[in-house]
Amino acid sequence: MAPLVPGPAGAQDDTVFATQSQIRQLDRRLERIERVLDSSAMNELLQVSESLNRDLREMRGEVETLRHEVNRLSTRQRDQFRHLDERVAAVEGGAVVADDGTSEQVVQLDLPEADEQAAYQDAFDDLMSGDYTTAIRKLERFIEDYPDGNFAANAWYWLAEAKYASGEFDAALEDFERLREDFPESDKSGDALLKIGYSHYELENFDEAREALEAVRADYGGTTLDRLARERLRRIDEAQ
Repeated sequence: MAPLVPGPAGAQDDTVFATQSQIRQLDRRLERIERVLDSSAMNELLQVSESLNRDLREMRGEVETLRHEVNRLSTRQRDQFRHLDERVAAVEGGAVVADDGTSEQVVQLDLPEADEQAAYQDAFDDLMSGDYTTAIRKLERFIEDYPDGNFAANAWYWLAEAKYASGEFDAALEDFERLREDFPESDKSGDALLKIGYSHYELENFDEAREALEAVRADYGGTTLDRLARERLRRIDEAQ
């Protein structure tokens, strides 16, 4: 009887052993990879955390700087108002306080009346809020009450602006021209000339619009008015 040959069984055991060894090796490699991944993720989180903390410190520093600046400006403003109140009180009494604390008699200044200023501000607030109908009514009433007041020129300008914003270009044009005729020295005169050009443009009076805008460029070269006039002239060229 021939002896049993153990070869095949031994080969199977070796195969099983080799497979288990490979599995253990793969497990160890996976563990190393997981540790590396965990380490990288942790490092990234730490870097992000450090960056956020650094930004937070910088922002806190900026906030403190701004707070200090606000406090400084508030103190300065209070001092300026206090000094202004003293000077106004002195002017109302017929004297003006000099910087060295002395006073001298002066001619009474023509300050706007409180009612005039309040009425103007009331109309202006309506304009800024977009209530053009109410603003127009109040500005027209203001001009009737204070035709030669300190805010008369500005009232004419904003009345024209309110009409322009409402699409009443003919009426706006008339008021802008009235402002330039009655108040040629007003600081709103240049703006009114620009808006005369704008109003003519909206009415498709392109020749008149060009004339007004070219006048703006000639009188106010290099200013914002000049730039706006140049842009509107370009639109006229495109429309014709």
